[in-house]
This record gives sequence, structure tokens and C-alpha cells, in this order.
Amino acid sequence: MDDTTSWVRWLWQSHGFHMFPADHPGNPECVGAHHPERPCNGQRGKHPCGRWSVLASDGPVKLRAMFSRGMRNIGVACKASGLLVVDEDQPGAFREYAAGVGQVVEDTFTVTTAKGCHRYYRQPEGVELGNGVGALKGRGIDVRGARGLGGYVIGPGSVHETGVIYQPVDMAAPILPAPAWLVEALQAQPVAAFSGDHRKSLVSDGKGRPYKVLTGLVQTVLEATPGSDRNSRLFWSASRMFEHAGQGLFPSESGRAALLEAARRVGLADGEAEATLNSAHRNARGR
Repeated sequence: MDDTTSWVRWLWQSHGFHMFPADHPGNPECVGAHHPERPCNGQRGKHPCGRWSVLASDGPVKLRAMFSRGMRNIGVACKASGLLVVDEDQPGAFREYAAGVGQVVEDTFTVTTAKGCHRYYRQPEGVELGNGVGALKGRGIDVRGARGLGGYVIGPGSVHETGVIYQPVDMAAPILPAPAWLVEALQAQPVAAFSGDHRKSLVSDGKGRPYKVLTGLVQTVLEATPGSDRNSRLFWSASRMFEHAGQGLFPSESGRAALLEAARRVGLADGEAEATLNSAHRNARGR
């Protein structure tokens, strides 16, 4: 397809997207972001040509009218379109996270961008996800979805300010439902939110050496990198915890519960965490 109107027609016919026009870097100046509180920041090709949440439509007549006024990029309204879009600016980061939680990224409809790709999913029933990243925080990944007004992404056929064209990897690929593991990850509290004083919430006793020792072990787990060292950190912390518990510093049940909750918050499944805790317990008894 050679022009924007062809892409708009295809996206409407194939997926029923709600779309709106956005600035195109080929214009002499930005044709979007005219609101006095949201002037153009110099980044071309992404600013909506008006209030996108109002403009977004799946009506063919309105779409033809909106996209016949000169060079325009295509904005896709995620909430109205029932979409959850994973915007990956660091290539491979999403698959790396999935592998770290024992999952595989299936081939949903995906669009390459100037930096990475947009993976399109259907929103889960009864849940409004986006624009928070949950457990994906700090991985070069953004999410656009349905929370509040939702968000939008620049669609295929559009042109990035670098000249890169947004292109589908496979035009025949379906848009898959958001997998359960992704839904769980986006609903999780980011690990960083539990650093510092927030680790106290995992430990009931807030005084003395027992508290300081246990919170230090909990913090070691909370600072783990998903897909890298979660199990090794949990094993080390649990081994130390069981040794201290064996010396009467605190009940092993309290330490085990605190470390299990910390493991959950860095994305470890209960079964995996329990196995690591049991192994650490055997290791501590052996010592």
C-alpha cells in the first residue's frame, strides 16, 4: 500500500480500529499539538490533529474526510479499539521478560517501529489495562490500553521523523487476546515500589536486630532482576534466614512468609519459590 488512505481502509476492514489523523513529518510544520497547553515539542509525526479521544472513529465516511486533508500519520485509539499494545523500544526485552517467567511470546499482530515494535493484543474481559507497565517497569517497554481515556499508538503506514515507515511483520497475523501472564504482569506492583522503607510491610516486627536482619534479606530478593537472578537471590536469602531462625533470632515461619511474598513481588510463581525455599531449608540444615 502506497498511501495513508489505503492503510486506513485496510486497518478498518481488517481490524475495525478507531483511528484519527496525526502529524506527518513531511509537512513543513507540525499540523498537530495546537492546544496551547500541549504545543509541539519538536518531535514530529506523533501529535494528534486535535483532541484524539474525540476525533477517533471507525466510521468510513468520517475517516475518509479526516485523512483527505494532506499528509497525515495514523493514530490508533487503543481503548475504543479494544486494544492492549505493548510498545517495545528495546528489542528483545519483552521476550526476555516472558522467558524469565517461563512463558513464550506468541505471534500476534506486530508492527515494527523506528526503535522496536508494537505488539497488538485484545483487551481481557472485565479488566482495563494500560497505561501502567507493572512488572515490566525499567525494561524499555511502554503499554497503551484502556485505563482512563486509554492511550494511542501510531499505526502502520505512518512515517517516523527519522524516515522509518511503521510496517506490519505479517499483515495476515491475527490480534491475539492478551495472555494471562501479561495481564498478571501489568497488574503487579513494580518492584521498585517496594524498595527502601516499603520493605517494612513484608515484616511484622519493626524493631531490633531480628527486624533488621530479616528486612535486609527481603531487600536482597526485591532487588532481583527478573529473568536473571531471582532464584539465586531467593536461595541465598532463604539459606541465611533459616540459619538465623535456627539460632533463635526469629521464627522460621515469619521469615519464610516474608521471603515468599518478596518472591511473588519480583514475579516468581509460588511453586517455583516454594521449591527454592525448601531447597534452602535443606541446605541450612545440612550446615
